[in-house]
Formats: sequence, structure tokens, C-alpha cells
Amino acid sequence: MKINIHQLLNETILSDITDQKLKVIMSLLIIALGFLVFSIIFDRLLRTIMVRLLNKLMLLSKNDFLTALAATKIFDVISLISFPIVFDVGSAFVSFKGDDAFTQGFASFMVHAAYFGYFFVSTLILVRIISGVNHYYERKFDGSGEYPIYGYIKMLQFSIWCVGIVLYLSYVMNKSPLTTLTGIGAVSAIFLFIFKDTFLGLISSIQATANHIVKLGDWVNIPKYNIDGEVIYISISSVKVRNWDNIVTSIPTFSLTSDAIHNWQKMVESKARRIFRAVYIDISSIQACDSALLVSLALKYPYVAKLTNGMDESVPTANLALYRMYLNDYLQNNPLLNHDHPNLARYLAPTPTGVPLQIYAFSQEVYLAEFEETQSQIFEHIFLTLPDFGLRIFQSQSVGMLNS
Repeated sequence: MKINIHQLLNETILSDITDQKLKVIMSLLIIALGFLVFSIIFDRLLRTIMVRLLNKLMLLSKNDFLTALAATKIFDVISLISFPIVFDVGSAFVSFKGDDAFTQGFASFMVHAAYFGYFFVSTLILVRIISGVNHYYERKFDGSGEYPIYGYIKMLQFSIWCVGIVLYLSYVMNKSPLTTLTGIGAVSAIFLFIFKDTFLGLISSIQATANHIVKLGDWVNIPKYNIDGEVIYISISSVKVRNWDNIVTSIPTFSLTSDAIHNWQKMVESKARRIFRAVYIDISSIQACDSALLVSLALKYPYVAKLTNGMDESVPTANLALYRMYLNDYLQNNPLLNHDHPNLARYLAPTPTGVPLQIYAFSQEVYLAEFEETQSQIFEHIFLTLPDFGLRIFQSQSVGMLNS
């Protein structure tokens, strides 16, 4: 025998209300509020007792997959099943046979709310399990984050949500899933238009992952958006980059495959950042080394003394050539440079502003402050030693002095 809660309320709490329609509405509101409060209490009890205990046991487990599942808080999701269970069981206590339309509609609403909850929680549990698989993969097989499967995981989760929605709509309309899909196809164009960025981002995320274009923690430069910094977040719809001035810039995910991106991460990992800068030597200061210059250089620079020892004095040596050889030795023995890469001084094509003497070297320090310090020390050394070799850096006043 079913308990008619609606009738029980009418005979007790709502007995003083004479308007029958108002009495029905008030009765339904009280019932709905009661079920909601009971569902919240039931959920709190589950979380306090069962969920906390299971999460603790799984986090302490030696099984990596169970630990990864616990990290997704899957039991917090499972506890949500208390809401549809309470509404489903509660509907059995509400007798709506022969009652008015309000009560019938309320009972039907409770049943549909319960089944919506079943579908929603079941889908959410599957999505969390997939997230657990991703956590397990990252911890067990991809600790460096070089080969993430994040894009594939998001695609699979999106597919699970789509299947869950189709199955629920099929249940509500009492039709087969194929019939429901046919109906959905009629509005798919509008759906695709609304979620265009999401679909483009999903495809781009998969491509970026498969082609190793970018991953979390990478140092990237995107000229189109004036971005230069570290990737801190990647999702289906957006990518966030913290620039070196601490400004966080968000761009659409599909920009990863549609725009030019400079990924500096391999350079960071190799600990070799290129120094690629030149000083312009005044051509008028280039001359053959005389004996006086060679003697003074030999006294001051041991490498030059070693170099000039036994040198054929009948063959003139340009002071610029001697300086280039000295500079190459200085770079080869510089502890601030990465010697797994070429470190040298070379000439570029002469210009109206002098002969470019370019430093082509690789600093061990790759981040801005340390890199600039290394580069500055090298060029400060050049500025200090050039005059000893009788060389001058080209300046505009040099032209004025020659003309006078």
C-alpha cells in the first residue's frame, strides 16, 4: 500500500488552507524541499564516512592506477548517486493514482529527475575514470610530459558525454538512439556553428599533441599575438601563456596549428642559447702588425706570444687577423659557453660602416638575465682588448675625422 504524502500533508500542516489549488502547490513544494534536504544529508553522510575512507585507502595504495583514480576524486562523484536514489525511492511513496494534474506532474518530474541523475552520474564516473587513465599514464610513462595524451583524453571524454546525452534523450522520448541521432542531425549545423571554436580546438589539441608542437611548461614565442613566455594551461578551447612580464595571455587552441609558433623548449633543455651579434671594425684601423705591436701584445697576452713564436716575419699579419685568432682562443676557453656547439669569431661581408666581426657562440645559460650577463661579459672583453691590437670600432665621427 502506497503512502499518500500529499494527502497526509493536506490533513495536517495544510489543513487550515481552504484554496484547493494553493494547498496542492504548497504540498508539492514541501515534498520537493523535504526530498532535497534528505538528499543533501544523505550525500554529506556518504562523503563524510565512505568517500573519505575510500579516498584515504586508495591514496595509500601501492597500486599506481588506484592512486591515480583517487586523484580524480571519483568517489566524490559516486556519492552524487544519492540524489537520484532518494528521488527514485521517494517517488514510490507518493501515490498519484486518481490525484490532480499537479500531483501527477510532480510524480512524473521526480521519476525523470531520478533517471537524469542516473545518466549524469554514470557519465561523470566514466569521464573521471578516463581522467584517471591520463593521470596514470603521466605518472607511469610520461613523467617529463614529452608525449602527453591530453588531447586524446579530452576527445574521448567529449564522445562519452555525447553518447550519454543521446541515450538520455532516447529514454525521455522513448525512441531508439538511431532515431534520436537522426533528429539531432537536423540541428547539427547550428550546433557546430555555436561550438566551432571547441571543435577546432579539439582537433588542434590532438594535432599539437601528436606532432609535439607544444606542451605544458614549454617556452614559446608567438609573434602574431606578441607572446613570449611559458605555457601554463592547455584545454580544448584555450591556451594560456605567462609572458616574462607576468602578463597571462589566452589564445584559442586552434592557433597552435594555424599560426607560426617558436618553441624554445628544446633550446632550454640543451642548455645552449645562441649568441649572434657583431661589432663593426673601422676599416682604417686595420693594418699589418709591426714588431713593436707584436712585442707589446706578446707581453700582455700569452696566447699571442705563443702564436707569434716562430712566425715568419717576412709575411705580414693583419692586426684584425691576429685579434680574430686571439678571440677564437678566448671563446674556446670560456667556461660560460657550451662547448658541445661551435664557438667562434668570424667576418661578415664588409659594409659602409666597417667590417662586421661576429660572435657566433652558445651560452650555457638560456634564461634572460643569465644569458645577457654571459653575452655582456664577452662583448665587454672585446671592447677592452680591441685597442691593444690597434683596432677601433666604427663610429660616425670616424667618417668626419677622415674627411677632415
